[in-house]
Amino acid sequence: MVINSTTNRRWLGFELSVLRRLKFNSIAVPFAGQPDLGWYLKFWGKQVLDNDLCQWAWWASRALVENAGERLTEEDVSLVLGEAYVPHRRLHNPALALFFGEMDAVWFDNVWMNIQQIENEHRRALAISLVFGVGDYVFSFSPETAELRRPLSEVFLALWRNQRQVVDNGKENYSVNRDAHDFVRGARADLMFACFPRPDGLAALRQTVAGWREVWVRGDGDVWDHLIAAQRGRLGDDVTSKEHYLQLIGNFLSRCKHIGQWAVSHTEDGFLTATEIGDVIKQFRRVDVTYNKDFSDVIGGRNTFLIIA
Repeated sequence: MVINSTTNRRWLGFELSVLRRLKFNSIAVPFAGQPDLGWYLKFWGKQVLDNDLCQWAWWASRALVENAGERLTEEDVSLVLGEAYVPHRRLHNPALALFFGEMDAVWFDNVWMNIQQIENEHRRALAISLVFGVGDYVFSFSPETAELRRPLSEVFLALWRNQRQVVDNGKENYSVNRDAHDFVRGARADLMFACFPRPDGLAALRQTVAGWREVWVRGDGDVWDHLIAAQRGRLGDDVTSKEHYLQLIGNFLSRCKHIGQWAVSHTEDGFLTATEIGDVIKQFRRVDVTYNKDFSDVIGGRNTFLIIA
């Protein structure tokens, strides 16, 4: 659901260092967010089952986790960038004007329509992921530095030439776009890795970088209202009570009993402690060990735990 990876800093190196100590061949990640973890685990020969409620994260995971070898071709790139700056009578997705200036909105709108013509879904996913990088580039500039920007089509080309390696590890990795509760109920894996959504939920997520990505990838400006409404009473809802939040975590974990081992990542931010999450986990199984890394000396860093059960 990505809430964790945009509003609560993920410490990938720490998580990987702990996971390397565990014995597992397959891993289910119900709140995948950015696909960095799954991409790295493919190098280790692990089968990765990624899930995220947000379609932007799902497409990113399809590009790097599910994809076993497809590459974006020069013909694909030419198709994506064809007439990217040519304005139409109106935007296909008018909501883009809420995030971008006039010409930028035209570029993102045209590129979205062009990408829909790529028949191979994994190559389409790669193109979508590159557009996310272009958006990150746009938002890295302030009004004072905007004149230093390169044309967006040039940025797309540069990202394409330097894109990540697509890994084929011989495993049937897959990515899905479902509610985490529904996903984990049917997931068959040795290990479940979870970094739970923040208590401020999807309502806060729409204000982050994921906000424009979800609106763009779905071609729908009303998507967040629908997503927020659908998560009432589940992880991803806006929760103010600690007791209620812990209850939602317990409801989720009750659906994970069939998975032999759990790894739960938590960064303390003053709302909930690792001990309190550990107490919920203990309602279902024994906590074997808790790893801790203090990132408080890093800007934005806090005390981070990985609980193994």
